[in-house]
Amino acid sequence: MIKFLLMALAFGLAHAQAELEGKWVTTAIAADNVDKIERGGPLRLYIRKITCTEACSKMEVTFYVNENNQCSQTKITGYRQEDGNYRAQFEGDNVFKPVAATEDIIVFASENVDRAGRTTNLVLVAGKGQPLTPEQHEKLEAYAKEHNIPPENIRDLLATDTCPE
Repeated sequence: MIKFLLMALAFGLAHAQAELEGKWVTTAIAADNVDKIERGGPLRLYIRKITCTEACSKMEVTFYVNENNQCSQTKITGYRQEDGNYRAQFEGDNVFKPVAATEDIIVFASENVDRAGRTTNLVLVAGKGQPLTPEQHEKLEAYAKEHNIPPENIRDLLATDTCPE
């Protein structure tokens, strides 16, 4: 599965800027520390827009966090590192990368180290507003397992996304 995703990454990121940029919505999210992505959790991100600048060396992600039934819009800028990962500050230090990208879906792998030093591994799927197909959900489960995230920690976000477009 990892080889497949790496091949998808290599092929998909050949057109990275065109495929990554645009309007997106978070379809699903998974984390080893599931409390971080539950309703009201600090890492339950509702993505709205991704833009790349400077040959995608900078990636801006606009999203909402819904805490206490209050949607707060945030924009972070991830800076591409020498290893190809992006680094940004939000609820601590974040290292993330797109691991698969098509015109309809992007899968990000991310590691967050919060201010208390707690590390959370995440997988976030952004799409165009459609739920994952059963096949896509299976692939997400397999990928999550490979990153020590149990399948029961996957959260489908479309139904709970009440933040503005």
